[in-house]
Amino acid sequence: MRTIDILVQNYFSANRTEGLTNFFYIFTTLFDFTIYFIFISLCVAGLIYLVRNIKYAIFFLSTLFVSAVIVYLMKLFFDVARPAGGLFSAFGQSFPSYHATEATVFFVLVMFVFNDYWGRYSKVMFNFLCILAIFLVAISRVYLGVHWFSDVFWGVVLGSVISYIAIFSFKSVIKVQSHRL
Repeated sequence: MRTIDILVQNYFSANRTEGLTNFFYIFTTLFDFTIYFIFISLCVAGLIYLVRNIKYAIFFLSTLFVSAVIVYLMKLFFDVARPAGGLFSAFGQSFPSYHATEATVFFVLVMFVFNDYWGRYSKVMFNFLCILAIFLVAISRVYLGVHWFSDVFWGVVLGSVISYIAIFSFKSVIKVQSHRL
């Protein structure tokens, strides 16, 4: 995987443009662990509360929190250094990518929560846009030189696994609760 990491890193380093750099910087900033991400997450949780209910909103926020803790612990465990020569400095270790993991969890959960509210073609477009957003966040980290390709690849995989375990668990709890009533 290290060979692929270096090839991808070299490609992006050689092909950066000011326009793409600005685009990816703005896009990646939305998933920094800052007030922006917290605000966006709380707004989406509020929308989820209005459209579904409090259980879904808590599920959304708690899964984002748990995934952030998992990534933090994995970064401590694996202790992989970031690539040299990034366009800006980034906090902490490289593997797995926090941004890629959180974006994946965020958008997979948004697809799960809102999929029932779209018509057939709208659902396809909505899901496509969510998957595109995951891809753009992940690739922005490599483009900006703060992650290796393997960091974001495994971040997306980790985010997918966390999301699907969380959704499975949530559905199981809801099913048990509905049988009790």
